[in-house]
Amino acid sequence: MNNPKITKNDIEIRVIYIKFKGTYVEFRKNSRKLFNELFKFATKNNLVQESITKVLTIYHDNPFITDEKNLRTSVAMTIPKDSIIVEEGQICSMLISGKYGVLHYELSLGEYDKAWKYAYNEWLFKSKSEKPRDSFPFELYVNEPPKNLKDKSLTDIYIPIE
Repeated sequence: MNNPKITKNDIEIRVIYIKFKGTYVEFRKNSRKLFNELFKFATKNNLVQESITKVLTIYHDNPFITDEKNLRTSVAMTIPKDSIIVEEGQICSMLISGKYGVLHYELSLGEYDKAWKYAYNEWLFKSKSEKPRDSFPFELYVNEPPKNLKDKSLTDIYIPIE
């Protein structure tokens, strides 16, 4: 894993999402099922825009503070800003906005932990100009996430900053 290219962006992204509560291991075991449910809802409601729609994983809690069985993680997908959403079942919608540092990576399945550690420990906490903002970070998958340890994919890690 090489050091990432880093940009800073003010964003406004509308998403639908399903929140999961439990350990990251449990989340990974359930994430495919959750994404399938999200895509089923999106397809039924004509929300998928070919080559525009992106999927995300949102991290609502700090794993160094929150007990692992109480970690809240969401699967999400971008939707058009003007979409009218009637939330149903576990499907919710929200607007993600504000300033973010975006770390652009090409990652294999085993490199995500290192990428997150670099994002916070090397980039944010050692920066003299960036300050964390009270919001949640997320991964945006530029292309499909890797399915095995050999494949790589383009993934952007968004860190909320002031």
